[in-house]
Parts: sequence; C-alpha cells; structure tokens
Amino acid sequence: MPVSPLPSRPGRRRVWPRRLAAGLALGVLVTSGGGWAVLHGLGSIDRVDAFSGDQARPADDGATTFLVVGTDDRDGIPERTLKDVLHAGGESCHCTDTMMIVRLAGNGARAGVVSIPRDSYVDIPAHRDPATRKDVPAAKGKINAAYGMGGPQLTVATVEQNTGLRIDHYVQLDFAGFVSAVDAVGGVRVCTAKPLKDEYSGLDLPAGTSTLDGAGALKYVRARHVDGSSDLGRMHRQQKFAAQLLHQVTSSGTLLNPVRLARVTDSLLGSVKTDKDLTADELITLATRMKELSEGRADFATVPLAQLDHPVSGWGSTVVWDQAGARATDQSG
Repeated sequence: MPVSPLPSRPGRRRVWPRRLAAGLALGVLVTSGGGWAVLHGLGSIDRVDAFSGDQARPADDGATTFLVVGTDDRDGIPERTLKDVLHAGGESCHCTDTMMIVRLAGNGARAGVVSIPRDSYVDIPAHRDPATRKDVPAAKGKINAAYGMGGPQLTVATVEQNTGLRIDHYVQLDFAGFVSAVDAVGGVRVCTAKPLKDEYSGLDLPAGTSTLDGAGALKYVRARHVDGSSDLGRMHRQQKFAAQLLHQVTSSGTLLNPVRLARVTDSLLGSVKTDKDLTADELITLATRMKELSEGRADFATVPLAQLDHPVSGWGSTVVWDQAGARATDQSG
C-alpha cells in the first residue's frame, strides 16, 4: 500500500515519534563545528545489517529515504532505575516502540516525515527466525513485532512491502540516549493547559509550564492513558516535545558550550545504530535537514487509518490502515 513520499497538504495531524526528539537534537549538534568533528569519528556508532540481498525491493525513486525507529531496548539500565525512576519496568518487548519514514528529495525540496503507528496491522514477509534458523511463512501481525521476529532486516522489509517505498538507510535509537540527551541540555520545558496524569508511565504533570529532566521527559512521551486518544494523543505530545527540545538546544548556549555539546553528542551517538552503508556525510545531511522540522519547512503526515481499535486474536488491539486514503495521499504528494 503506497504512502505519500513527500506529503504537502495543510491541515494534517503532525505526528512525531518519541525518538525523533533525539534525531532533532542530533540535527542541531552536527551542524556545529564540534558536532561535525564528532560525527566524523563514527567508530562509536554500532552498525547493523539492515538489508537482505535476496528479496525483491521497491525501485529507487530518486529520493533518499531513511527509516528511523526507536526500540524498547533497556540494556545497561538498572532494573531499579527502570521501575522506580523511569516507570518502565518489566521485560523489554524487543520491538520498535516508534517508527517514522524521513524522505529527502534529491532536489533539496522540503523534507517529508511519515509516522507509522506501532500497532499497525500489516503483512509481515516470509523470513528466517534468527534464533531457530527455521523458515517462517508470511503472515499478518503488528508492525512493531517485526523487529523481534527478524531484527532490522525484517523491519525494513516489512515497511517496504507495506508502503511501496524503498528504504535507503536505517537509523535506530534507544531509551538511554533519549534520557541522557534531555539531561545533557539541562531539561526541557513543556506547557500543558490541564494536568496530565498517567499511572502507567508515572507521569504527574500540573497545568502550566514545567521543566522535565530526562526521566520526566520519558514519562511524558510514553504516556498513553492521560485521555482517550491513546497512541495518537501520545504522538501529538511527542511532536510538541521534540520541537521544544530542539528549541532548548538552540537557545540554551549548548552549541557554544564545548562541555555540554560533548555530553549531548556523546549520549546520542552512544545510543545510535545505523545500517552498514550510511556514511558520515549522509548522516550529517539527514541531521542538517532535520533542522527544518523546527522551522516549519518540513511536511508531516501519519499513515491514514481506517480503524483505531481492530481486535485480532493473538495480537490484541491493532490499527488498520485506510488504503483508499493512502492512495489519495500518494496522488497528492
């Protein structure tokens, strides 16, 4: 099912995933002299094999397309910290918690960002189980489960099959980098018209303006039970937080403070994994273009949805894409 390569119609819901906040901060950092130097030392970034060579893939359409995912990876974070501080205890789901497609047109036109709800009920291609090495037939399931079933390769293949877009590069971020980045900039201010409370994420925010540290920010962007909008409401809050984080980085003297700059950059690069072919120049291009997100020069969309609560045995509540809406979106892009 196609989705718009570069959505441009006004009035669409702007939806940003949680880990976009880290990507935005990275975008500002690498465009400074210090960030440029750090990124050229890419030895600190882990590489993953994100592309399978034996599958039929969508054709190259001239744009550079990044799949950016945030994983529920808690490795290295003490269990007590996860439970008592971050309210993220329990086992990791080994899944992608958030997912977005970033499209950079070859002619330097506006960037396009398409968010994919993590509970999207989609076709998951046939693959080989990495643990048992047994072949698994194609089936339907939640898109965020593809990561646990087959890692980055299956994640990319699933996105390509269901969107018709060719993914050129894969970028993965985790919990720890998000928390560290917020702390490194001295916290991020958020404003809410009414109190927000979510016992599941631990969020307890009064009305008005508050400054959130890394732990508080994670509770804010993970909250799904503050109203009836669930994931869609959560993604809207993530949008506002991402914009505010970028503003905080650019207005707080971070770029002029070598020590703070190094802390923010190190926290982000230490939590990033990319495909093996992504070069420093390409990562810098992505990060530079991400600055457009805070300046109103990028287009945002989410995959059009036909059903927000589609129960499926074995999967629970899922969301179903609106194929007609997606085709209309594609024709307008």
